[in-house]
Amino acid sequence: MVKKLLFFICYFFAYFANAQTALPQLDLHSSLAIPINETAIEDSSTSSSLVAFGFGGGFTVPVLENSPLRLGISFRYMWLGSKSREFFLTDEEGYTYELESSVKGSMSPLHIIARVDAMNYSDFPVLPYLGGFVGIRFFGTNHKLTIDYQDGSEPIIDNNRKVNVTSSYGFELGLHIRISEGILLDFRYEHAYGGWAKYVDLTSVKIDNNGNATYDRLETRTDVAMFTLGIAIMLKS
Repeated sequence: MVKKLLFFICYFFAYFANAQTALPQLDLHSSLAIPINETAIEDSSTSSSLVAFGFGGGFTVPVLENSPLRLGISFRYMWLGSKSREFFLTDEEGYTYELESSVKGSMSPLHIIARVDAMNYSDFPVLPYLGGFVGIRFFGTNHKLTIDYQDGSEPIIDNNRKVNVTSSYGFELGLHIRISEGILLDFRYEHAYGGWAKYVDLTSVKIDNNGNATYDRLETRTDVAMFTLGIAIMLKS
């Protein structure tokens, strides 16, 4: 199912990116996600584990020329937090090296967007918009070991990744403010419902003196409120 959805998103993007009558819009933004799952809020550790911050972008085009209805896609990479420790150790041959052991969590929403936005046929400087979205969210957990002999050679890096995928859908309310021709400030609130997923519980992370890490992964629903600030750029042909 995930492969079929990713194929559809790629096809969707390619089709509209080549539309001859479309006036594309590129969005670049930063977002803060806060959990709205009632179960998560009751447990402070679970609630804090779903707080995320990150960056992303989107691409939308009108369905018809000068239409207020736009379709597009968006992607974000958001950090759920990390814990790390650094050590100076000696290997079997007597060489001293620096070892960094870290555990990091991430959330990456990938959405198809349908949006009603008046910017294409109105010159008014302040333009509200609303829309809906559907897609998937990737939850990643990575235990990373970095060995650096500090002799000018490249550090040795070992990643142990775990990825969980769940559904993601909801609605958005936003505001565009024109600051120059073709460039707008973008303020947006998104109410994103998510399915059940596993993600790292940072309060459970323990790293021993050899750099070995143990941690738990929480499994809850993944409903979040996302607050976004960015810019929208009209890409005229």
